[in-house]
Amino acid sequence: MSIQRDRSVLVASHWHEHFELIKIVQGPVLVQIDQHSFTAEAGDIYFINSCQVHSVTCVPGLNGVIKGMVFDKALMYSLENPEMRHFLSLFLRSNKVSKRYRHTDPLWNDLNVEMEKAYQEFTSEQVGYEYAILSCLFRIFVPMMRLYQQELDSSAPHRYANQYMRLKPAIDYMEEHLAEKVYMESVCKKVNMSLYYFSSLFKKVFGLPPVQYLVQLRIDHAKRLLLDEERSISEIAELCGFCNINYFDKVFKEKSGFTPMEFRKRYVLK
Repeated sequence: MSIQRDRSVLVASHWHEHFELIKIVQGPVLVQIDQHSFTAEAGDIYFINSCQVHSVTCVPGLNGVIKGMVFDKALMYSLENPEMRHFLSLFLRSNKVSKRYRHTDPLWNDLNVEMEKAYQEFTSEQVGYEYAILSCLFRIFVPMMRLYQQELDSSAPHRYANQYMRLKPAIDYMEEHLAEKVYMESVCKKVNMSLYYFSSLFKKVFGLPPVQYLVQLRIDHAKRLLLDEERSISEIAELCGFCNINYFDKVFKEKSGFTPMEFRKRYVLK
């Protein structure tokens, strides 16, 4: 976990398996989160979820200042409750969680207070400041998660917490073999299920078929690799399990709104 402050030219671009909260101290600045663009004013708070690409840049001719909290998603998995772990797995990748919080938002005051407390703890480094920051972190996320829960209806996948734990070895296997040809029969063996039962249960738990889930994992991985200009796009396609570069271009654009080259030009800093 770290808290960062930038008082000079504000330019950032990230993709990570972390959460990030950014508060605009001095604006306006331009914020891009995936396909969403915002003109951010002083006081605005932005939440960047896991696997979201974002950039923050100055308005030409103006200086910008931000405060940011960056922390590993593993911090959220301290509880062993399977229902909570499954809920978090959905929350981590959800695109329904609000990205921008302005002064008029009901959650803004709570987010602002806890961010300022965490920043003070970080700069003072008094005994136990790490625990104090964690306390602030959880007070930030509880209302956000409760708001997210209200978005899920009674038939939503969050009802299948125990099944999530049964399927977790399959998810782990997919993540470990993104560069390889993944056969669903092999995935099923990891959880000792028939292909039909596995596919049916997986869709109930995660809201989409396992093949589509695997494709999304590969696209998320490709986004991170595209930020490394040393790698060619054909190499990245291969590392993410796409043998055909044209198919990679097509699927990447369907999932992100950009071709891989467009994505790289938009997010890689020069």
